[in-house]
Amino acid sequence: MQFSAVYTNSMWVNCVYILSASAGKFGTVAIVLFTALCYTIRVETIREKSYTFFKSVVAISLFIGVLAFVNEYLTKPLLKEVRPSHQYIVNQLQLNHQLDSVYQLSKTDRQQYFELLINNNQQLFNHVDVKVLAHWIEEAGFSFPSGHSFNAYLLATIIAFSLFHATQKKLNKYFWVPFLWAFFVALSRVAIGAHNPLDVVAGSLAGFTIASVFIYFDTTRKLLIHKKE
Repeated sequence: MQFSAVYTNSMWVNCVYILSASAGKFGTVAIVLFTALCYTIRVETIREKSYTFFKSVVAISLFIGVLAFVNEYLTKPLLKEVRPSHQYIVNQLQLNHQLDSVYQLSKTDRQQYFELLINNNQQLFNHVDVKVLAHWIEEAGFSFPSGHSFNAYLLATIIAFSLFHATQKKLNKYFWVPFLWAFFVALSRVAIGAHNPLDVVAGSLAGFTIASVFIYFDTTRKLLIHKKE
């Protein structure tokens, strides 16, 4: 198996799963709130902090939401890249010839298809952690580019900018920490079998580039902060 973080009763699986989930639906919400909180460091009064926090949450949520929609419903269906996890499942059952037709189904029908295959052939998947199997079933969309990696690098770039320009100078030197988190998120997506390396590289570069452009221009940056540093 080409992915390393899937085996039952492995601490590595648990660590990788948590990392992967940190840039998923609920993890992204938590990171967005943390990101907005980081931007409140740059202002002094309670009123300014409240305003900055609310504005940042709304702006980042809309930003990520729109881009996630484009990625999930336009980019991925257009490129039609099959997930490694799905390829592995059909390989185990020698059903490769069905994969193209399976991806013609709706996402919900694909989820049901892969769930049925796994449940009816449990002996072939006993070595795979149940959390991973559930993730393989849930992540039934196309693969390229990686949405988790995109979210991670987009948020990491925004947080890093905030830390680098924080008024508390002791925080400036830690601007690299968000990028370390984003790197391990991207790595976890390959290790868990949800994506191949090209998926996460493309998602990471897209997230970093779009966030950098967002921060660079005064008009968009003002959605997060009061003034240019």
